[in-house]
Amino acid sequence: MKWVIRKFDYRVIIVLVIFSLLTIFPYFLNGFIYHQDDIFFHRTRLESYYEAVKHLDFFPRVFSNMGNNYGYAADLFYPSILTLPFALFRLAGIEFVQAFFLYQFLVSLVTAVIAYKVMKVITNSMYQGLFFSILYTTATYRLIDQSIRGALGETLAFCFLPLVLYAVYTIIYKEKDSWMMLAIGMSLLLASHLITAFYTALFIAVFLILRFNLIDRRKIVSFVKAGFSSVLLSTWFLLPYIEQTTKIAFNFTKAKLWLIGLDFTLTDLLGNSLSNVGKTSESLKPNFGIFILCIVIYAIFNYKKLKPSTRELTLTTIILIIVSTNLFFWASFQDTIFSVIQFEWRLLIFVTLFGSILATWLLFQQIKKPEKVIFQFAAFLIFVLTYGFNVHAMEISTSKNSYAVTNENYLDFEQSEIGHGREYLVKDTDTSVYYMNPVPKIDGNVYLSNATQEHTYKSSKYTIQLLNDAVVQLPKFFYVGYTISVDGAVSSYYEKDGFLTLDVPAGSHEIKATYSGTLLQHVSVWISAMTALGMLGLLIRRLVVQ
Repeated sequence: MKWVIRKFDYRVIIVLVIFSLLTIFPYFLNGFIYHQDDIFFHRTRLESYYEAVKHLDFFPRVFSNMGNNYGYAADLFYPSILTLPFALFRLAGIEFVQAFFLYQFLVSLVTAVIAYKVMKVITNSMYQGLFFSILYTTATYRLIDQSIRGALGETLAFCFLPLVLYAVYTIIYKEKDSWMMLAIGMSLLLASHLITAFYTALFIAVFLILRFNLIDRRKIVSFVKAGFSSVLLSTWFLLPYIEQTTKIAFNFTKAKLWLIGLDFTLTDLLGNSLSNVGKTSESLKPNFGIFILCIVIYAIFNYKKLKPSTRELTLTTIILIIVSTNLFFWASFQDTIFSVIQFEWRLLIFVTLFGSILATWLLFQQIKKPEKVIFQFAAFLIFVLTYGFNVHAMEISTSKNSYAVTNENYLDFEQSEIGHGREYLVKDTDTSVYYMNPVPKIDGNVYLSNATQEHTYKSSKYTIQLLNDAVVQLPKFFYVGYTISVDGAVSSYYEKDGFLTLDVPAGSHEIKATYSGTLLQHVSVWISAMTALGMLGLLIRRLVVQ
């Protein structure tokens, strides 16, 4: 782990900063954010987490204000802890749009730094490390995730994939006990994007099966330690997740592959990549970019001349390209856990990773020029392609009069947005009716329009008057972990139609609903914290010994 803490060459810092800025250029000059597919969900999620951090609540689980104050468990299933820098920017007084772009720049810079360090160590070459870093960080699919789809979780996952890959590589091929790096990398992936983490774990398992002849007892122990430590580090997320899903059936349990994926052909993918455009969220063109496409084509035509390791990398990239389209039989997995991917072109994140490695190996192995010359030419080409992609995407958004999120309107539009799939609601909850009547309801069909309500952080108060004993359904989505009081006395509650429901006697009452969390939620954070401290102590001891 020594390479993690070595000082950077100032030239490296300058290059990484320039290309990290390029990923958000010229968008950030506008002072607004063009409409992206998931921007309204993440806008509310980011601002809700900022509000939580203001209350020193770093694991809020349920954002009480999301969904017209119905309360949505975005943080319980889609952790927000890695968006802490955004919250800190907001606490420092930076306005929403500027904080958003500053956070995206930081994510790009972290991605670039990790990618650089990984390839620098593998190749022992600053220029190869830099090339891989800027190609991977400015890769077309990553730009689509970041600036067109607004897929914040997947964009974060890009940061840590190289770390996971490097850890597996060193354990298998370098005979190093890199279990700690693998555990940290997988834990960060889980905190970033659960779907990417799931498929990463699956690919590691397939790789280990294919490389069974290279596995010995020491390597098995390394992977077991990594897996066990990763689970302990992620206990703060995994145990509450398991607790809720064992007690409630959520919408994501009926996940299906979307038609937008099942209709995505290899011709579409290759054509989109050749054009190197992403369009807009309304007419998305998923692809991995012309640079990687040219590298793959070159590798195919020169396959016999390649080194064995480069051949394997070429085959891996080609297989992933095919699996990212409907050429693979994805429809057969419609009713399995694999359907959580929703659309198969999500796998382009792995095409980007392996394609960027392939490009690094091929360019610096095949071209008989000084590494500095190769890097300078490639960096110029990447700069041009990235800038062209961004200005084209921005121009399309401008011509289509795409909705623009500004510091003035970001709180006024789609406040009820909780994501297209409503994944984190009780299965089959009907939100359409309830959003039109965000008030308590009795006996299944009577809305208490005369009820008053007051919302504060974590809590909602409802003052109601009943002529008879009644079943009261609160305008709150149901999750395990609520504390409900009626006139100050704790009351039991249950789930009905996906909402918090309780039996209330006749008369005037004040009902208070507070998401206080469960014992397991609180204990799990301490388990992860103690694990992190233990691993930090072990790491310090290793560094001191070395």
